[in-house]
Amino acid sequence: MKVKRITAANMQQALRQVTQELGSDAVILSSKKVDQGFEVVAATDYQSGDAEAQAEVERQLTLQRELEQTRRQLQPEASERAEAQVPPQQKAREQKVREQFAQPSAPDSGELRRMSGELKELKNWLVSHQGSPWDQERPMTWQQSQLWQRCQDVGLEPAWSDRLVSRLQPADNLDDSWRQALQLMEQDLPVANLPWLEQGGRYALLGPTGAGKTTTIGKMAAQFVIRHGAESVALITLDNYRIAAHDQLKTFAKILGVRWLRAPQDGTLPELLKKVAKAKLVLIDSAGLASQDPHFTEQLSMLKDCGNAVKKLLVLPLTSQGRCLQENYEHFKSAALHGCIFTKLDECFCLGPAMSIAALARLPLTLVTDGPHIPDDLHMPEASKLVRLAEQMARMARTRWPVPEAAYAALR
Repeated sequence: MKVKRITAANMQQALRQVTQELGSDAVILSSKKVDQGFEVVAATDYQSGDAEAQAEVERQLTLQRELEQTRRQLQPEASERAEAQVPPQQKAREQKVREQFAQPSAPDSGELRRMSGELKELKNWLVSHQGSPWDQERPMTWQQSQLWQRCQDVGLEPAWSDRLVSRLQPADNLDDSWRQALQLMEQDLPVANLPWLEQGGRYALLGPTGAGKTTTIGKMAAQFVIRHGAESVALITLDNYRIAAHDQLKTFAKILGVRWLRAPQDGTLPELLKKVAKAKLVLIDSAGLASQDPHFTEQLSMLKDCGNAVKKLLVLPLTSQGRCLQENYEHFKSAALHGCIFTKLDECFCLGPAMSIAALARLPLTLVTDGPHIPDDLHMPEASKLVRLAEQMARMARTRWPVPEAAYAALR
């Protein structure tokens, strides 16, 4: 019989050592927690209940304890003898090494500058990659990363944020750089003041259901009627696919006293436009169909047949999330868009996503609506006002959450 007492940091390590030293047939006699971790006593060829076997276990354990105690006593003496045998020159070298590790010498100024530069580069790298884990190739300084994050707070798309930050000139402080970034936003946001109110024209509004196309057409028509008279306006709807889809536009036409037409399913838009050739302003309302709808391609074909004779304006509701706005643009861009319209500004809490679509797609912003009232809530856009409003919305959003969060923390 062979008995072994093993001490390890945890039980798993102790059992692993038992298997290595005694084999897989070893029997665990006892285990307990000690200061060093766990102590396990194991044996091979052990017969349970045998008094002689138990006495043999106790004898071997006693011998092991005495051997370990003797080794601990001999270790200091062996160290002293070994040190006495070391030559004086080697002792001096060992002492010098110990002193260097115990009290490391201070680096000179050149080394300090080098170390400081390396730490700064490491800090810049870490900060630059915390903004977007999707793009590991974005090289940014600490200041650029802070400005990029502010752009995200405003709601800008990462691609536009990258472009803005990369064009910034170094500044003494973060606020100066941010003011520069806001100016670049204004310059990047395309705005086109179409002369529709003075000269008229042919305009088709495209966008998803509920974007505000029909209401915007009502506002445009009302303002034009006030200035040029009812006979100068004509309204057309392309929505022949949904029940009562054209009722609202028909009601607007009746109130304003303007002509209203519905495109036949077997007709073409150019033929319909010939019927309203005398009207100075023709506004075309489209159906907010999904791309999978078979009528969607038919509707786009009708608009494409008109070429540049009809300007297509994408209606972007500011209440939609950025991804939804992106999908709307991808959905309708094949119609050869001429510009876009921002709607529902009065219900909006973040302008950045819609501004990003206009800037990245180079889609000029032509009109902004900020309420349901006809004809009042329709305005020409100003880039500076929109950028300033977008920043104000971001600042308001940052101040909303600390208060409820602090109240929640007080309850815990």
